[in-house]
Amino acid sequence: MKEIFANCTEDERRVAIIEDGRLTDFFVERFAEENVVGNIYKGKVTSILNGLQAVFVNIGLSKNGYLPIDELVAAKADVTNGKHLIVQIDKAPLGTKGAKLTQNISLPGRYLVYMPGSEHIGVSKHITDKNERLRLKSILESLKEKGDGFIVRSEGAGKDKACFKKEIRYFRNLYMNIKKKFNKNQSISLLHRDLGLIFKTVRDHLTDDVNILMIDSPEEYHATLEFVDVILPKFKNKIRLYKGKTPIFDMYKIESQIENIRKQKIGLPSGGYLIIQEAESLCAIDVNSGKFTKAGSMDEIIFRTNMEAVKEVALQLRLRNIGGIIVIDIIDMKRQSDRNKVYRYFSEIVKSDKAKIEILPITKLGLIEMTRQRKFESIGNFLTEPCPYCCGSGNVLSRQTMALKIKKEVLKLVTRTGEHPVMITVNPEVCEQFDEKFRKNLETKIHRKIVITSDSGIHREDYRISIGS
Repeated sequence: MKEIFANCTEDERRVAIIEDGRLTDFFVERFAEENVVGNIYKGKVTSILNGLQAVFVNIGLSKNGYLPIDELVAAKADVTNGKHLIVQIDKAPLGTKGAKLTQNISLPGRYLVYMPGSEHIGVSKHITDKNERLRLKSILESLKEKGDGFIVRSEGAGKDKACFKKEIRYFRNLYMNIKKKFNKNQSISLLHRDLGLIFKTVRDHLTDDVNILMIDSPEEYHATLEFVDVILPKFKNKIRLYKGKTPIFDMYKIESQIENIRKQKIGLPSGGYLIIQEAESLCAIDVNSGKFTKAGSMDEIIFRTNMEAVKEVALQLRLRNIGGIIVIDIIDMKRQSDRNKVYRYFSEIVKSDKAKIEILPITKLGLIEMTRQRKFESIGNFLTEPCPYCCGSGNVLSRQTMALKIKKEVLKLVTRTGEHPVMITVNPEVCEQFDEKFRKNLETKIHRKIVITSDSGIHREDYRISIGS
């Protein structure tokens, strides 16, 4: 069974989903950093770049959004600078990039996604029964009007016509109001704001297999009760108010699991481990056998390690919300049958992930190449920023490298002998490299005395050189 916990403060809302005591999903919404994905705007075209096949649109955010040409509903010839368009944010701004926009509007509900202007009818990949898929398509065909498009969500399985009819009526009225605002508003404006984090969690995650949704804010608790009473009245008894004095995430041992999201090294049950390295353009994951504690032949040990690894990778990608291109370097397996088993197992367990995923077969080099849908920045990027000490590289020059660098600098600066000593100020860790032998060698070369001073306030890669008096 799943449990959902919501921590609400004046600064942020956090939602944690727990399965069997383990954190599987974590979401954050900060009031100073509004989540804009799903919002619909009246935007103004600022430029059209044919080389990039994109239209840049001012929607009132700090950076213009970019609208790929293939996401245009109107004919390209009709889009000119200054023209107003109705657009929806498909992907949040990331780094220096503005939000990715689309004109293919989609409005997600509990049981279906409504796509005005589309004629497509689809069913979630998580609904696998052929007869059920045909039944659902038949229902939507009977409810469809011109310009309606639908995708049945996994929660729509088993639902009757009345459930879908109610949602469709609501979304038709909602989109009609959005179009009225677009025609009425004279300038760039927000036409529709997507649900907040708690309500979105209810819509997308409050299901039969959830035991409880516990909220630590009375205001959010009562608002959520009202929302659930409208869309999911049968689940009202699952909504609880946390009244304890200990912070809710500490009480249920969630805070410590959140801290682990930042770790690059993740242990596996049998002694192996993963190294997860996330970059801007892709994520690389390395699988290592470590000290595997179970007996067996080398082939069996490698196979079991890879099976544990891909299971953990599926969970970590979902928990950390890592998207884009992902390359997994598993341990090389000699037997093709083992490679096939690992690939099939991985393909099966990622089906529980709500993000769209594509996985290619294992290559001869033992690599799994995959993509995972990215709508928001990863949790790691959201919670952190580049280290000002190493400028985000994760490395600084070694102590020996720094000592040799300073030695070269001294030899370049001090070209004449003299009575006055050379004063060198360095970080304490670098200072350790300037032992008596190293210092005497340098003194012999420059024919001056060397005075080394350590300063804990100086950066590891910084130093000061001066001639004393």
